[in-house]
Amino acid sequence: MSSASAPTIRPALPLDPAIDVPIALDDPRLATPALLVDLDILDSNVRRMAALSRRAGVALRPHAKSHKSLAIADQQIEAGAVGLCVATVGEAETFFAGGITDLTLAYPIFGESKLRRLRDMVAAGVLTMVTDSYEIAEGYSRLAVDAGHDIPVLLEIDTGMHRVGIPPEHAGTLGSSIAALPGLQVVGLLTHAGHAHDVHTQPEIAAVARNEARLLADARYHAEQAGLEITVVSAGSTLTAPYLTAADGITEIRPGTYILNDLRTVTCYACTPDQLAASMLTTVVSVGPGRAVFDAGNKTLTPTRIEQHGFGYPREIPDARVSRLSEEHGVLQLPDDEHLCVGDRVRMLPIHICVWMDLQHEVYGVAGSQIVSRISVDAMRRSI
Repeated sequence: MSSASAPTIRPALPLDPAIDVPIALDDPRLATPALLVDLDILDSNVRRMAALSRRAGVALRPHAKSHKSLAIADQQIEAGAVGLCVATVGEAETFFAGGITDLTLAYPIFGESKLRRLRDMVAAGVLTMVTDSYEIAEGYSRLAVDAGHDIPVLLEIDTGMHRVGIPPEHAGTLGSSIAALPGLQVVGLLTHAGHAHDVHTQPEIAAVARNEARLLADARYHAEQAGLEITVVSAGSTLTAPYLTAADGITEIRPGTYILNDLRTVTCYACTPDQLAASMLTTVVSVGPGRAVFDAGNKTLTPTRIEQHGFGYPREIPDARVSRLSEEHGVLQLPDDEHLCVGDRVRMLPIHICVWMDLQHEVYGVAGSQIVSRISVDAMRRSI
């Protein structure tokens, strides 16, 4: 057995760190698949949602799981976001270490190993936590006492998704029991109406948002009847946020996908095609009758599929469809008048951008036909 030390394995990046940008998109030193972000569209999306929140009279707390990048988070906060929403302890750690000082962890955290990792954030007073049960809140109470700082707590309300959350009429009973625990302050309510993706028309999505607001108002009534002071009412995904305002009793919205957008948000009337900021640059590696095979499969594009667009389609050939994915292969069905050659590069549009970002160490900012910046995905795979 050799005594030589094993080589250091570094992340495989599409663009070698030693290569300076800008470089052209067709530069052979850029390997594929590579996730590209149009910086002009990104900036427009940031400003558009910030303006929407101002018009609605609500605070903007973007969900960072959609981009997982400190650079993008800083851009959102500079445009007026009050802080971030995160989905995991690992994401919270990443953004806290990056200097974000107002975080809502919108997931029920159970287990001492995870709770211990939040101690510094609680001690610094930067973290709001969410629960729909007394059992979860007991762990939060132990954490607050250990950290020597109260934790603001939001009660999660089920407004129709039926994933987590309590019925609105239980807000007073559960909230009162949690508020009696040492170190916890029940300050508000939170919901996610993710079932807006399950309807098909814009009026139906608007109806989901109206029901979201109505059920939160009901929950607030029950909580305040029990003597709780509710100062935060948090709602509004990328799909439902445009239909919510302060007049509904909403105090903040938490859209995430809007920052880059994807074909799901296009089909749900939450953005237009020109607001799609991300695409995956791929290379054709094989051709056949009516098809081309490119070098990105379900480990890159993910297996998410929607009826209208399949697994996605190339930006430059909207009549083509990605009909099949295996692990490293994508099969593109081409219209009769379209032919691709081995070596051609095509840019695929995302079905579900949040998962795309979670699979990348870095993505590439594009201006025109050049890559002009590297964007680190700092919370990549921080799913624990």
